Amino acid sequence: MRWLAGGMSLVILAGYLAMAVAAETRPAAAAKNAATKAGQDRPFWAGGKHYQLTGDVVLVENDGIHDPSNDTVKVLQQPYEAMSGFPRDTQGILDWVKVLDDGKIAPRGSIDGSEEMFPVDFDIIFKNTASMPFVRFPHRPHTEWLTCANCHPAIFIPQKGANPITMSQIIEGKYCGVCHGKVAFPPTMNCGRCHSVAREAILINR
Repeated sequence: MRWLAGGMSLVILAGYLAMAVAAETRPAAAAKNAATKAGQDRPFWAGGKHYQLTGDVVLVENDGIHDPSNDTVKVLQQPYEAMSGFPRDTQGILDWVKVLDDGKIAPRGSIDGSEEMFPVDFDIIFKNTASMPFVRFPHRPHTEWLTCANCHPAIFIPQKGANPITMSQIIEGKYCGVCHGKVAFPPTMNCGRCHSVAREAILINR
């Protein structure tokens, strides 16, 4: 695992994140072209190939997310090689939280390693989920990778009720979809990873 040696995992992840977030700032037509394969009307990740599922070997430059004309794709280790042996969820998608908890990677607090991470440990429960179980957003696993400034206030306004998140917006690459569907697990392939809170449990304990 070349990218894991010496605690370089966060540097590589930062590269993936930077390229993914940069894609959101391109003109709409270019972003759509980068997110879809020719002849398809849905994002390439919707088929799961970007996540190197069983039998899939998809190169970074062909994943439908990274810009193959950008020279930086040449310095990224291929995912099927870097992720070999990493734990996966019930749908075969890489479980980054378990990867971190198992100590298989050691993210740096900054690119040069001189800073520390300051995780915050509290959850937010989203109840606007129609008939689906409620969604638990856990801050801890996110802030073990990223500082608050990565998400607030550009993606999420840190105020109750200020973010009218919907599944369609996430699938379009907004809100959670800025990362999920690109560098984090896709929002359509394992619903239980987000919709994890029984509605009855919350309503009974109100």
